[in-house]
Amino acid sequence: MTRAETIADVLRRPVLKRPVLAHELRGRLVQGLGAGSTAAEWTATVPQLAEAIDAALGAGHALVIEHQGGDLVGTCQCGRRLGRINPATRLDALAVPWVRHTEERTAAAVRTHA
Repeated sequence: MTRAETIADVLRRPVLKRPVLAHELRGRLVQGLGAGSTAAEWTATVPQLAEAIDAALGAGHALVIEHQGGDLVGTCQCGRRLGRINPATRLDALAVPWVRHTEERTAAAVRTHA
């Protein structure tokens, strides 16, 4: 299942850790409507939905680039450090190690489930 399919699946019917509380009903909510219907099958706050997506995806592997001092630091969402570069350096210097890392993780997952 691709990342997009996992997110779509969670959006269809998220598994929430707790129900929406009465005071949260005044804030922003996300609702899943029944197919061809306006009846809400589920209701969640935006943070609840984000938690459901994070739980479904587990430790993801998004490339995160942050400013630290005068440099850019690249890390994977799972915590693996990818490097530090000068802002004048092409971002490929961080993206290439990230692609290799995600390919290694994917290959390891395939070997584990084979």
